[in-house]
Amino acid sequence: MSNIQNNIETFKNSTAGVLRTISGKQELDINFSSGEPPIGRISPETTLRLPLPDHDMNAKSVQLIRGCADVQALHLAYHNQKLHLQNCPRNLEASQAFTSLEQARCEALGSKEMSGIGSNLNAVLEEKCRRSGYQNITNREQVQLGDALHILCRLALTEEKPPPSSAKLIELWKPWIDKHLQTFGFDDLKPLLHDQKSYANITRKLITALDMDVGESISDEQERQAKDDKDSEQSDEQDNQDSSEQEQSGMEILNEQEGEQDLDDAEDGQDNSPEDTTDQPNMEMSGNARVNRPEGYEHGIDGYYTVYTTAFDEEIEAENLAEPEELNRLRLALDKQLYQHQTIIAKLANRLQRKVMAQQRRSWEFDLEDGILDNSRFARVIANPNVPITFKQEKETDFRDTVVTLLIDNSGSMRGRPIAIAAMTTDIVARTLERCGVKVEILGFTTRGWKGGKSRDLWIENGRHSNPGRLNDVRHIIYKAADAPMRRTRKNIALMLKEGLLKENIDGEALVWAHNRLSKRPEERKILMVISDGAPVDDSTLSVNPSNILELDLRNMIQWIEKKSMIEITAIGIGHDVTQYYKRAITITDVDELAEALVGQLDDLFEEKH
Repeated sequence: MSNIQNNIETFKNSTAGVLRTISGKQELDINFSSGEPPIGRISPETTLRLPLPDHDMNAKSVQLIRGCADVQALHLAYHNQKLHLQNCPRNLEASQAFTSLEQARCEALGSKEMSGIGSNLNAVLEEKCRRSGYQNITNREQVQLGDALHILCRLALTEEKPPPSSAKLIELWKPWIDKHLQTFGFDDLKPLLHDQKSYANITRKLITALDMDVGESISDEQERQAKDDKDSEQSDEQDNQDSSEQEQSGMEILNEQEGEQDLDDAEDGQDNSPEDTTDQPNMEMSGNARVNRPEGYEHGIDGYYTVYTTAFDEEIEAENLAEPEELNRLRLALDKQLYQHQTIIAKLANRLQRKVMAQQRRSWEFDLEDGILDNSRFARVIANPNVPITFKQEKETDFRDTVVTLLIDNSGSMRGRPIAIAAMTTDIVARTLERCGVKVEILGFTTRGWKGGKSRDLWIENGRHSNPGRLNDVRHIIYKAADAPMRRTRKNIALMLKEGLLKENIDGEALVWAHNRLSKRPEERKILMVISDGAPVDDSTLSVNPSNILELDLRNMIQWIEKKSMIEITAIGIGHDVTQYYKRAITITDVDELAEALVGQLDDLFEEKH
């Protein structure tokens, strides 16, 4: 291992160690991904994602990664999720603002108590503002209120200078916010940094002053419900006392009426048996327990995987997500990148094609009663006319009866170079296999929106039941169907480069979707290849369910496919160790290795079969 690689590994280990120490959670699983932007995003507690250090380990890259680690560590150290949910508003906009102000509290605490952390957090904030283009905005509506509140509140709590790229945002948002915060302001939050509950109470008042509906908190609702229950019990006691005197005469009247009703029913030939509700849906269930499961699926540990609603889910063909002009533009951009890598592309494509064609050599069956006349047997017939003329037929090769599905992670962490490499690689592999007579299907998975979308809105509207299950609108994209030729679908693959397409990733359900499509194919051999850069992540789902709900479902689905299904499954992890999930898998540390890894996996699979 080179000195550079040693330095990178040493830095990663020390950063992970500091994160665990500050957070007080030594069991954390910390992954470094080249696709994770250095903007301080909060990851689920079980698996944290940090940016991968630059190859040259420059000072800016190092500070940004430390800043991202500090954001995660402070969130884990100072944030109580249960308390947060009890006070979080139900309105989506108000909820986002409430969460942003809570993040500002955690970061302000860290900045005040550890000076080194303050400079790291400032570097991350500057990078986030720069990447978001806040320096170029011309009106308030170009920035979400929650983002503006996070920046302005943190600066007020820490009394630090604003980062240069936030100047325009502050200029546009600060006057409007100051105008509304006449009664409650950021200064009222300063004494409460160590008291999350009191901080939350003032935050709700502050949000109300900004013309957002915070509604009734869960804590207030529970207190009100307890009072209502007590009043109801007292009322019930009085009602029971009043009704006891009438009960006997009432029962006599009721029996009399029932006797008359039975007589009427008997005369009319009606069946008055109680209604069978065995098959009626339980309206109090938080989710649909059997959504999108394969036929014959046996539930794994922890029972059923639930989904709050599938009403807003979407399975859509890629061409329906962009106008033709935009697809043309994206395809030109992808072709330009392919041209820059044409040498390695040609090498990999030729290698894969040689491997495939080697498995497709012709073989013949001889001495048959019908088929193609066997010329090699003519001499034998002439020498002995009593020998019957024989025929031959070409054998069908098993390899020709193969279909490959490529399932691509379209999550936000794949944005930039990772998704561009994934698009180029799938394009190369699909064209190469098609020339060899092997059908290829290309699928992608993400969500329709951030922070839960319409599913979360519906859940909030219906009372925020606990443990609702998956709480987002999934989007499954068909870039290329197995029977569709590449000449008709090549533009679709470039859709992966579309801005705003990549959001959250719910891997377990995507795996089921791809498996179910593949299982209906007529081919004898079916291969499913998953390309992902991380564990399943959906903030909306993970914030109101057990933190392992998505990861557990992914593990259960993989185990079922590997043990029970005829489909062969393999995976490539980009900067993330997927070998902990899949038996047949490899992990690459850099997205540039993807093409080589994908071709190598196909090589091994094709060799293994024959």
